[in-house]
Order: sequence, then C-alpha cells, then structure tokens
Amino acid sequence: MITTNHVNYDPHTQDRLLIVGAKWAPVGLVDQVQRRLSNWSVSISDTYLKGIAEVARQPVQAVLVYVEPSQAQLSNAVTGLRDAAGCEAKVVLCCRVPAEPAARQAMTGGADDYLLFPFFGAELEQALGIESDCGEATGDMTIPTTNSIVEPLMHLADLFANLSDSPKSLLNQAAGLVKEALGATGVMLVVDGAMATAGEAVTKPVLSVPLNHGDEAGPMGQIALSARIDGAYTPDDMEALTQYARIIRQVIATASQQRHWQRLAVTDQCSGLPNRRYLYERLDAILLEATTKRFPVTVLLFDVDDFKGYNDKFGHDAGDTVIKIVGELFRKNSRDQDIVTRYGGDEFAVVFWDADGSREAGSSQLQHAHAVLDRFKESLRNVDIPNVTEKGGGKITISGGLATYPWDGNTRVELLKKADDALLAAKRAGKNRVFVIGQSDDKATT
Repeated sequence: MITTNHVNYDPHTQDRLLIVGAKWAPVGLVDQVQRRLSNWSVSISDTYLKGIAEVARQPVQAVLVYVEPSQAQLSNAVTGLRDAAGCEAKVVLCCRVPAEPAARQAMTGGADDYLLFPFFGAELEQALGIESDCGEATGDMTIPTTNSIVEPLMHLADLFANLSDSPKSLLNQAAGLVKEALGATGVMLVVDGAMATAGEAVTKPVLSVPLNHGDEAGPMGQIALSARIDGAYTPDDMEALTQYARIIRQVIATASQQRHWQRLAVTDQCSGLPNRRYLYERLDAILLEATTKRFPVTVLLFDVDDFKGYNDKFGHDAGDTVIKIVGELFRKNSRDQDIVTRYGGDEFAVVFWDADGSREAGSSQLQHAHAVLDRFKESLRNVDIPNVTEKGGGKITISGGLATYPWDGNTRVELLKKADDALLAAKRAGKNRVFVIGQSDDKATT
C-alpha cells in the first residue's frame, strides 16, 4: 500500500480517506482527489481485499472505491468495505462512464453514492458531505494542472495518437518521454524482448517498475532509470513511474490490437494471403516509387483451371483446400519481395518488382516472373491435394496473364486490365498456360 501523508498529520484530528482499487484506477484520479481534499490524509490501496484489511486496521472517514467491471463479486467487495468502515464512514464508488452499470449494481453492497470520473465541480465533496476546499463552482471540470506529474502524463497519452507507428518507434517515444518527465540521465524500456533507450546507457538501474500484462500472465517487461540529473528520486517519482508504466502498457496493448485488426482487414481468411485491398494499396505505392526510380513492375493474374468442377465434384471444403495449397505453393516459390495475393474466387494476383532495378544485364521482370512460374508449376505437378488427388481429381493446372509497367500500362487499373485480358486469352487458347499481353502464343505452358 502506498500512503500519502500531509504535513502535521494527526491521526486523531485529521480526516482520512482511503482510495480502494488504485490498481485499476485511471491516471489522474489520485491526484485530483488529493487536490480537492487538501486537508485530508489520502491513502491508497491497490485491491478491494487489501482495502478491507486496511480499513479494518485503521479507521477512516471515507472510502472511495474505483469500480473495475472485470473484477468478480463487486457487490460483495463493497459490502466488505462497508462493514469494515462502519456506518459512520462514507463509502462512495467511482468509475468511468462505460462502467456505470457495474457501479449501479455494486451500490447494492451498501455504498452511499457513486461518481463518474473525472469529477465535475464539487461532486466529490458533496458525495462525502463536506464543503469544497477549492471554492470552485459546481459544473466546472476540475482537472489538476499544477501538479508536475500531469503534463508528462498528458504527453504519454499523446502516444495513442501514434498507434500506427512501428512498435520500435512507439517504444523510443515512450522512453524519451519518461526520461524528460522524471529528469533521468537514462531510461531503458524493455517489452517482450524488444528494447528502447533514451539518454545514457542504464547499466545500474536506480529506479525500475515492471510492465505487467494486466492479468496473471506475468510481466511483459520493465522500465528502468539511471540516476536523476538533479538530486535523488522521491516517493512521488516512484508513483509517477508506476502511472507511466500503466499508460505505456495500455499503449502497447492497444497498438498490438490495432495491428492485429489491420492485418485481418487485409488478409484473406481461406488462403492466408493478402487480399485485394492490400494488393491495391501496395501496387499503387510500388508504381509511384517506380516512376522516380525507373524500375519495371510486372503483374500476373492467374486462376485455377476448371475450379468450379472441384467444388461441384468434391465439395466446397475441397475447393478451399485447393485455394490454400495453390497460394502456399506460389508464395513458397516466389521471391521475398514478390507480392502474392488472393484476388477473388479462384483468382490470384502477383506483383514482381525490384526497387534497385535489374541486377543483371539483359534481365527483365518477365524473366523473373517466368522463373517463379516454372518453379511453381513444377511444385504443382508433384503435390497431392487432400480429398482431390486421391479421389481422381487429377493434377491442378493454372492459366494466367502478364502485363508490365511501363510498357503495358502506367496505373494499377491499366496493368490489371491488361493482365486480365492476357488471362482470358490463355483460357481461350486451351488453358494450362500463361500469356503475356499482346502475344499470340503462350510463353509458359505445362
């Protein structure tokens, strides 16, 4: 338990308030309570169980309980706090707006009132039945601005605006902000094996806190500080660092979740390949780069010959297996920079490109594309498709069309249209072949 005692505190004459549930409380709650109740002694207890034990150990005039909806048996916890505090003490609940239904339910445990955070005007004092120490009109939002902790915390909160940045960039920003906020000569931030630093190397940490996952899974890392530039760290610095760790943990978790949803948005569920949306975004970006660096870009569209027959004869599960294996084989046989996507249905789109241009004299994107196609077709001839090959489905073949920037088109739309025209020509010519746009015969047959 962390306790903040005011100057000349007399336990027999000074009113005492205990904040329970500080483990889940939002940044600024403790600071705002201390500011509004400047003549009180404000203590902090991380969890409900510890709060009950603390109230039983030392009497209080009021208990402020932060409601965390994910915690089980909230009403029972409030009942325990009410019993421990006695009937003379005020028990007030506090929560964010989304948790208001949980707070209303927890009121059945014997609480006197509940408030939404952040507090407005003299709401806190009114709930506790005391006069406001700050003399502010009801209705004015009281967010502390004079405390040295608040501004750095606001800067840390700005990290949420940069969630799309790379994980390394976010960690570097967070390390720099903590260094500036606490006046450290150096900060080291370690998260799941990745490390970011600011200032000098932290070889012998003077102050450190863990970055917890927020559950029982154990810490995800830690923040470690070297010596302070001016003077020694104070207990308030330790509390501030704990608050920073909570924000950074939330930023990291939110950024990870955002990247997860972004990946899902551009990933085809059946094949596991990037989808058409991703293709459009990347091809536009590559063509834009190609206009300045003058490297060629080749687009391939191909589909599985007679795919409908596999679905009709063996079922849609077998068809999905064909799509998945075809996509995996092409990705395996292509180069790292080649972009392999599922275009739709049984159709795939591939982008061949080299940012540095052709490395060998006389080489071309078409040569690279044909080399990949040859490797892919050889793999396709030798692969067995579950529920297809053993049931007499025969070997899978493909037909495709190739178009190259800048000769066949300058935009994504033009290139895909020309590649699709070549694909249709390959189909009309008997399938199992790949055409280059403008050619009358195929350049890659099986």
